[in-house]
Amino acid sequence: MLFAGAGALALCILLFPRLARWIDSKVDPALERAAAHETQYREMTNAYPMAGELLQDHPIRKRWEECRAALLEAGYIETREFPLRPLTAKGATKAFFTAFHARFPGVECSVRAVKSEAPVLAVTARKSDLRLFGDIKLFASQYDPKN
Repeated sequence: MLFAGAGALALCILLFPRLARWIDSKVDPALERAAAHETQYREMTNAYPMAGELLQDHPIRKRWEECRAALLEAGYIETREFPLRPLTAKGATKAFFTAFHARFPGVECSVRAVKSEAPVLAVTARKSDLRLFGDIKLFASQYDPKN
């Protein structure tokens, strides 16, 4: 019994460092990639308000386009569409965009068929914000133009 315990302890001493190194080699690059994507996403959202108003050859606009393309290619962000309640009341569209950009500054969004009974919100953002219970998905489904 004593030899079995000593053997198990020796196996743990020999195998545990290898297992820990293997786990670190798999986890560290993933965490570094996630941190780099988040930094790039923050840079993109910070540049968006200005980039939308600048000429295509301006450095800020170019940087925003580069970040957006890289994040789309990496699969970190995506564009999704959500149905909205009608925005037909006077000033409802401006109120929607004001509320959206106050809650999600720098996130790219547009509304198609604004004056129809079924407007559609198109948003390009992090996948985590667009999931079923993501912040943007919840905002779009719960936004009431009357309030």
